[in-house]
Amino acid sequence: MSLPKLKHPGHTVEDWQTWEGRWELVHGVPYDMTPAPSFEHQRTSMALSVAIGSALLEARQKDGGACEVVAAPIDLFLPGEQSVYQPDLVIVCDPAKITGKGIEGVPDLVVEILSPSSALRDLNLKRRAYETAGVPEYLIVNPAERAGLLLRLRDGRYEDAASVEWGSVVALLDGKLAVALG
Repeated sequence: MSLPKLKHPGHTVEDWQTWEGRWELVHGVPYDMTPAPSFEHQRTSMALSVAIGSALLEARQKDGGACEVVAAPIDLFLPGEQSVYQPDLVIVCDPAKITGKGIEGVPDLVVEILSPSSALRDLNLKRRAYETAGVPEYLIVNPAERAGLLLRLRDGRYEDAASVEWGSVVALLDGKLAVALG
């Protein structure tokens, strides 16, 4: 006797498409993305976006790489999920994953900047989702503690690759990109 397959609980991406405002949908559970993040969160996001963008431009001039950094809000659709993520920053090196809807597929790196309202989701739900989907690197930045943690996927599991203090350089994209944090 076989057990019945469980149906996915909660909302679907189709439901999400009908909502007004900014929502993240994680495994059928909606999360309101308003109000906007704090000034410090946005300052950190902008600084990282500029630093990563500059490093990618320099790398492109050297070896012609195709990687791009995208800042929130951007919709990320991981394969096989009824979820829509809105990470703070994403690096995508395969232009085919960038579509009119957002990013469809596994990005090369995701950055989440912790806020009081989203920290538990970023540290737990999203970490597991990114790990399961096979996102090679996940950078968690904590402006309140002025620190970051880079996780790298090894044998299907995230391992701590680097603890980074504010002002220190972190090697992203498996060491190909050096970026100062903070």
